Amino acid sequence: MPPAWVGPLVERFRAWAAEEPAVRAALIVGSQARTVVPADEWSDLDIVIFHTAPERLIGSTDWIRQFGSVVLTIVEPTAVLGGRERRVLYAEGRDVDFAVFPAEATRQIGESPEGLAVLGRGYRVLVDKDHRFPGDPHPVPPVAVAPLLRPSEAKFQASVADFWYHVPWAAKKLRRGELWTAKQAIDGYLKRLLVEMIGWHAAAQKGEDVDTWHAGRFLERWAEPPALARFPSTFCRYELHDLQRGLDETGRLYSDLAQEVAKANRWHYPLEVESAVLTLTRSILEATPATP
Repeated sequence: MPPAWVGPLVERFRAWAAEEPAVRAALIVGSQARTVVPADEWSDLDIVIFHTAPERLIGSTDWIRQFGSVVLTIVEPTAVLGGRERRVLYAEGRDVDFAVFPAEATRQIGESPEGLAVLGRGYRVLVDKDHRFPGDPHPVPPVAVAPLLRPSEAKFQASVADFWYHVPWAAKKLRRGELWTAKQAIDGYLKRLLVEMIGWHAAAQKGEDVDTWHAGRFLERWAEPPALARFPSTFCRYELHDLQRGLDETGRLYSDLAQEVAKANRWHYPLEVESAVLTLTRSILEATPATP
């Protein structure tokens, strides 16, 4: 059940967008438009705006004040299509993300896999002056987005190479005593690649019906139980020996899952690369520190 504040804010926004010539289309996406895992009391509101002068709109804060009392606002890149979004925290914790794209992106969003993955979960048309989006101002039934999130063999191989490249890189940071940088690598960069592999593994095990979402969202719902059970042990404390342990556990889980994904898809898994990297990593961690 969406929060009670969403409806009135949406109607204020719709009235504003309808009167603004530069706004060519506007959609609600995300939880407020989904029928699968729909909005609850903690959900924000995601509005996509297609504008003839996106930089001018994103650079202004006057227009967002028409929809509520602004506590603060920030600008960030959008997750897809290279746009930017103005994220607004209104009074009483009402948060709205206004993603702004050029007007011509109404075509691109329906053609790119990333855009289709967003729209495929359902969207609600608020304004469509150029008739780019099918449907009326009601949630559009979602389409199957899971196949869009599956990796190609090239993407899989690139991820594996990326992961193993950064394992000795993290070990060097540890050996130098740069614990903060090492922890960012182990529990940040490598974990993102691990979560991506957990998703590919779930898809390989369960088939096309499983929806692995993106960036680990709802991980606890779709990850395979054995992978999910091992996941907590891959995280580490801000301490040298536990960081070494976490790096090792992260590598072990990634390797096991990646090999199963490769086997399920009949792809090559570079065991020789992994072996060479692990040997190099051990030599880095066991090296005698240089005398100053």
